[in-house]
Amino acid sequence: MTAFSVRMESVAGLPVRTVNDLNPAIPERIFAGRSGDVGLTNPPYVKQLVDAGLVDAATHRAFGRVRLAVARRAGHGGEVLGETAAIVDLLKAAPSIGYTGAGTSGRTYLGALSRLGIVETVAPQSRPMGGGAPVTAVAAGEIAFAVAPLTTILASPGVEPAAIFPDELGTHIDMSVFVTRQAMPEAMSVLEFLTSQDLDDELAAAGVSRFELA
Repeated sequence: MTAFSVRMESVAGLPVRTVNDLNPAIPERIFAGRSGDVGLTNPPYVKQLVDAGLVDAATHRAFGRVRLAVARRAGHGGEVLGETAAIVDLLKAAPSIGYTGAGTSGRTYLGALSRLGIVETVAPQSRPMGGGAPVTAVAAGEIAFAVAPLTTILASPGVEPAAIFPDELGTHIDMSVFVTRQAMPEAMSVLEFLTSQDLDDELAAAGVSRFELA
């Protein structure tokens, strides 16, 4: 159990079991009738759950914004790129790039390639992989780079950021938090904990910035 889970248990006063999955899989679990009290996923997915009557709109709140980034094997050192032109050059020269094929970050990455007009150049070196696999493959030396959320890169052993996509590319990934209709009353305490300003500095250090829902 992580220290974060311990703190959620303290707030809720009950045991907390966390389940990690790709963002698109979170609403699928709820639509399929799987049990769950508090969830984190992309805002459009939460809206689908609200429209279906499975989530109370009043409990849908912004959690954090994560920037898309490129990981390289740890120990490389050097500058972390942040300019669009430099990142384009990095991707075009990369011998291999892993990304999460079924995840939000993967779709965001492919969308960026299209907008930048470099699909034909970069797509052949890009490999769709399972959740968590791209950064693991980079750490093992199996591929040169991985495109993933900055939070994933900072939390993964054996890798470091090589580049962070700038805001101008619109590649940030927004996460919001919600409570399901079937949730226990204690779930609201967890919701308040996750959206409290007391967590802002801790989240920023992990690569997450706060934002407001549109």
